[in-house]
Amino acid sequence: MKMVKITIAVLLAGLLEIAGARAQSIQEGINHLYAERNKSAKDVFEKLVATNPNNLEAVYWLGQTYIAMEDVKSARDLYSKTLQANGNAPLILVGMGHVNLIDGKKDEARQMFETAINLSTGKKGADVGVLNAIGRASVDAKEGDVSYAIDKLKTAAQKDPKNADVFLNLGDAYRKAHEGGQAVTNYDMAVSANPAMARAIYRKAMVYYTQKNWELFTDLLNKAIAADPKFAPAYYELYYYYLGKLDFNTAQDYANKYIANTDPDPQNDYLVASTCLVKKDYDCAINTSKGIISKAGEQTRPRTYKVLAYAYVGKGDTASAKQYIDQYFTKGKEEDIIPQDYVLRGQIYGSSDPNIVYESYVKAAQMDSVYESKMKTIQEGVDWAKAKNNKILEGQLRLLQSANKKTPNPADAFFTGLAFYQGADYKKADSLFKLYIASFPDSLYGHYYDARANLALDTTLSVEPYLTSMVNGFRKTLDIAASNKEKFKNQAVASSQFLAAIYNNTKKDKDSAVYFLQKGLEFDPTNTTLADFLKELQKPAGKPSKGNSGGKPTGLTKPNAEALSKQWP
Repeated sequence: MKMVKITIAVLLAGLLEIAGARAQSIQEGINHLYAERNKSAKDVFEKLVATNPNNLEAVYWLGQTYIAMEDVKSARDLYSKTLQANGNAPLILVGMGHVNLIDGKKDEARQMFETAINLSTGKKGADVGVLNAIGRASVDAKEGDVSYAIDKLKTAAQKDPKNADVFLNLGDAYRKAHEGGQAVTNYDMAVSANPAMARAIYRKAMVYYTQKNWELFTDLLNKAIAADPKFAPAYYELYYYYLGKLDFNTAQDYANKYIANTDPDPQNDYLVASTCLVKKDYDCAINTSKGIISKAGEQTRPRTYKVLAYAYVGKGDTASAKQYIDQYFTKGKEEDIIPQDYVLRGQIYGSSDPNIVYESYVKAAQMDSVYESKMKTIQEGVDWAKAKNNKILEGQLRLLQSANKKTPNPADAFFTGLAFYQGADYKKADSLFKLYIASFPDSLYGHYYDARANLALDTTLSVEPYLTSMVNGFRKTLDIAASNKEKFKNQAVASSQFLAAIYNNTKKDKDSAVYFLQKGLEFDPTNTTLADFLKELQKPAGKPSKGNSGGKPTGLTKPNAEALSKQWP
């Protein structure tokens, strides 16, 4: 009897040991995956699946590894094959939904997610693992609904408040939603549940990266390494940090540590390409990156395409850069794209599609949580548009700049309006000049350029409401110009000539036309154009000048008004 008890005890111990080895193996694979040792993760999960094809958890994670390796086809085939034999496997349904999201099939993905939830729901509600997997899929895929992810992950966190992986994914979801504070809170919850979770510490560091808080950023990366000395992504980020500081020796030290703790991979040459790029050895960066692509093919990581885009821009070849920046944005995850990448895309597209330029700066500003950096980025956009003489883009970026200022400056309306005026968007210019006049009614330039914008909208000098705006603006210009006749001479002379033309030709009021010509001559007594026009109007009736046999006033006609509108500043 005693021997039977011992035998049972031994058998139970053996079973527990096998179960522990299985759990440890899956966790080992997850650890590799989270540390971006994808080939090692693949080896672990493939062995588990080969040993037991019905190990659905291992199947799920193998598919996730294929996705991480940019091999979506293998993930799709694996999940599809498994579902043929296990059609009601909730975790595999979520995996297939993940693939559908990547393929842009959002409705099909959502249906699979909801089916998985229903199938896994018991007396205690939906399964935490299924909810967590749905959250991970919705965060990972570009087409994923981040609000849906947050909802499911919050439910999972409530059901299992000690599940570090749930809080990790919830932090990622909030980061995708650009809610850095909530992301940090959930990364901290993940570490609280599992102090050894280097990935959560690392992800928290990346939040501070976007905030340019370099002290916290580097401190957290070192804490991630302390939690897991083999956590390669932290070494990579420290390499990149010191590379940016042009500390090539320290950067190389971290590059070596990264390579030592990741899988052997020709894509590790990316570090060589990056160093070449920072050193402005663009040919080296290009050749090294193309070498990576030739070896890795479709599994080339997005960052390689980014290096190529930057390198070609460095060489002044934006045409070649375009295909690579497109590939980077197509393949790259939103969480890995930084504001400067959007700026680069905008500059590459500058000559072919100004709308993309504007959208790129808008996105860069939205992503940047540091006010000073955000405003610097937008100002760089304004300066770039000015250098390219793209006035409409300049105006759009000035509007963006004003909208993001902590303390609005009413004077901005004038310079923004001027950009739109010079870009021939006269209606937008008119509205901005009027906004400026409301704050600065005694400024000559607001009245003058608002009148000019209305003139551009109606060179016939006869259509309302443009006509009234012209008259009011030019008259106010003359009034204010009287305070400094030398400084405002050009604006006053132009205003008097336009007013004379309006009153003579449109209003048929010769006396007023004469009055404004005389006012103009007060500013510039030697102006022959004003003097000749005045002389013509003051001739006795019935004595037309040579060349004018019709007896009509000889004020500005429509073509002359158009010509004059280009003459004056």
